[in-house]
Amino acid sequence: MDAFETKFLREFLVVAHEGSIRRAAERLNVVPSAISRKIAEAEARLGVPLFERSSKGVKLTEAGELMREHAQHVRDEQTYLLDQIGHYQDGRSQIVRIATGEGFASDLMENGLLALTRDHPHLRFIIDHAGTDELQRRVIEGQCDIGIAYNPLMTEATRSLAHSRQSLCGLVPSHSPLAGRSSVTLAEMLEQPVAMLNAGYAIRHLVGQAAADRGLALRVQVETASISLLLRYVCAGVGVSFLPRFSATNQAERGDLAILDIEETSLQQVSTHLMVRARRRLPKSVALVASFLSEHMLAFRD
Repeated sequence: MDAFETKFLREFLVVAHEGSIRRAAERLNVVPSAISRKIAEAEARLGVPLFERSSKGVKLTEAGELMREHAQHVRDEQTYLLDQIGHYQDGRSQIVRIATGEGFASDLMENGLLALTRDHPHLRFIIDHAGTDELQRRVIEGQCDIGIAYNPLMTEATRSLAHSRQSLCGLVPSHSPLAGRSSVTLAEMLEQPVAMLNAGYAIRHLVGQAAADRGLALRVQVETASISLLLRYVCAGVGVSFLPRFSATNQAERGDLAILDIEETSLQQVSTHLMVRARRRLPKSVALVASFLSEHMLAFRD
């Protein structure tokens, strides 16, 4: 059987991601019938359906999942080849796509990108913020090269290149009676007004589970996807929040808030991970960036 064309494989991945031929066609700027015809031809060649069709869109079959894995492998190998060739071409830039939680932003810039962009001017970066679940999905589906996440559920589809124990801490206003202490119980934290990340983030699951295990009520006053908003909430003296220490180091050093250890084992056994898609042969540019970040970011120092 002849190999599938690279163009079709690229279109197939977009359809799989969008879950809709119409939305994929809009994204690719082609007519839906052209994509439908190519998929039908591929299914006829293989003798199996690649998608389940419904009024809500399309969903990959088991055979479709195998095709997606193949398409991602072909794309990864093409990226690898172009990256390797790029090292022999003067002035050619290599793009590294990083998906990260917002809480890593300052650390990533100050301890990673500043030096990388200075010492390796041929590198170009695309940085996206996402919640833990969405971030991991992007790594698995090949939408980013590197994912930096807090307490992701690692699976056989991802590979961790670096990890570090980073306890979840309590953030309290600098004028709070709790601020002069080094640690606090979860119950004491939850007696205060609380701002939390929403359910798409690992932190929300961690605190919710720890509270449930203790029989404590988690009453959230402000729910958001913005870590910047959480920090402002605490710095303004409105209430408390939960973040790893490295996410609030700058604010603590300025005296805007205090960071306290939480006396809760499950919140102390939490790790950050720098991950890539499993079984992917990494281009030199991606391997270089991953190695540098794992060595220099505060998030990966125990």
